[in-house]
Amino acid sequence: MFLIYPYKTWIHHGVVNMSDMGNDDEKILKNHVSNVDKNIYTIFNLPPEVVAVLFAYVSRSPASFRDNLLKLTKSKDLDMEDIMQSYSGKGLDYGAAKEKAKKFHERWVVGYGHSSVAEHAVAHIALEDVSILASKVIEDNRLASYTEKSTRYQIFDKGRYYKPENLMDSKLGEVYKEACDALFDFYTESFPKMIEYMKKRHPKPDDMPDTLYESVTKARACDVLRYALPASTFTSIGMTANARVIERMITKLLSNPLSEMKDIGTKTKDEVRKLIPTLVKYADGNEYMSETDKALDELAKKNTLNVSVKDEPVNLVQYDSDAETRVVAGILYRYSDMSYETTIEKVKSMKTAEREAILDEFLNRRGKHDDPLREIEHTSYTFDVLVDYGAFRDIQRHRICTQTNQDVTTKHGYDVPEELKEVGLREDFMSLMTKASDAYEEIRKEFPKEAQYVVPLAYRKRVLFTINLRALNHMVSLRSGREGHISYRKIAWLMHDEIAKIHPTLAKYIRVDRSDGPSR
Repeated sequence: MFLIYPYKTWIHHGVVNMSDMGNDDEKILKNHVSNVDKNIYTIFNLPPEVVAVLFAYVSRSPASFRDNLLKLTKSKDLDMEDIMQSYSGKGLDYGAAKEKAKKFHERWVVGYGHSSVAEHAVAHIALEDVSILASKVIEDNRLASYTEKSTRYQIFDKGRYYKPENLMDSKLGEVYKEACDALFDFYTESFPKMIEYMKKRHPKPDDMPDTLYESVTKARACDVLRYALPASTFTSIGMTANARVIERMITKLLSNPLSEMKDIGTKTKDEVRKLIPTLVKYADGNEYMSETDKALDELAKKNTLNVSVKDEPVNLVQYDSDAETRVVAGILYRYSDMSYETTIEKVKSMKTAEREAILDEFLNRRGKHDDPLREIEHTSYTFDVLVDYGAFRDIQRHRICTQTNQDVTTKHGYDVPEELKEVGLREDFMSLMTKASDAYEEIRKEFPKEAQYVVPLAYRKRVLFTINLRALNHMVSLRSGREGHISYRKIAWLMHDEIAKIHPTLAKYIRVDRSDGPSR
């Protein structure tokens, strides 16, 4: 495990003061990043293993990607000097290679539409000082890899949040600023009390090192106080994706009604084109996306029903009644030469014990880290989930499923961590939530999309998940684990409960952890 600290004071939140930087450091950075003075840049000419380590740091290190890159290149622990020399010695000529690739892609990708070729060009993108709200738009791409600044392992700096220019220039700018500042004041000022409380509730085990105990205690406090952070809070993301995915992401960002998203889309395109000049060349705002979004937004308002509904955290709204038959038939189909229709009929004629025997053979040999084989993907479930925004940030990462998100709102109320009551902060927190909701409602009348930025992570939002049984196995297994946040652990438990009600035979193969946590 590495403990990373800022390497030099001349890098702060990703922006470099060139006048304070040494020539050697400047030379190193220019060999590996597309710029040294902007918050969005590509990372290149590094061994894949180094990129993986660099992006892994973003979860727990407050330093910028550039800062950690310099730390890595000078690290003796990783023998970085030897690794870099070995990699550089391969004779990579980016200038000549890019020119040849450009001509090829202009003809075959752009000219002939062979866009799958773009999947072989990969870029590593660092996105710093983007809002939490924007992070969920950026991460709404199924075939990409992300590591994001953690609300568990880092304390977010007071006052570092996104301020929409059109909103700040209006009479509501002060309303927005007051609400966000109040949320950060509570978040920052509550840490001493919460740390003291956590130490009393969870005394240090005799065999735990002091440094580890301090880190664990901090994480416990962060887990509670993250509920106060507004969606405008600045975060950082490390992203790895192929050019085809990046092009689509840029198009979605440039088609988004919010200025921040458009700005991120423009900057990302500018930086990626330095590395992949042709494959994202024509990414632009898409009229189909933007105009359809506006039209459906208006239609939805006209078709809103003012009826009382159950606000259950997890509601299973659609599933295959013959799920067990589908799964067993899928398994047998793989190992036979029968048509699927014939296989289905065969499975229907089986007794329950016969079907269970097939499932046992298929699933019981799994080791601790083995995912089920693919044939159980032949049945799916749709869940309407109502969850606090903080937990949504985590479960949204399960992108193999199909997700439909609603805008962030204060309409569905908020969650209050029990620890806030025990430490004497519950009333202050609830007063703060009311203040944020009032600001949201006032801003929403004139800036309906920008109002989302002021909503704290404690507020609940709706999301529709359609997920196959294999992906559900992974989600429930991972998110129910003792190391997880209690908020999304409950979502995983409830999903498993819903499956157990209708398909108990399939549910028994889903690994779910209901033990008391946390284990850390």
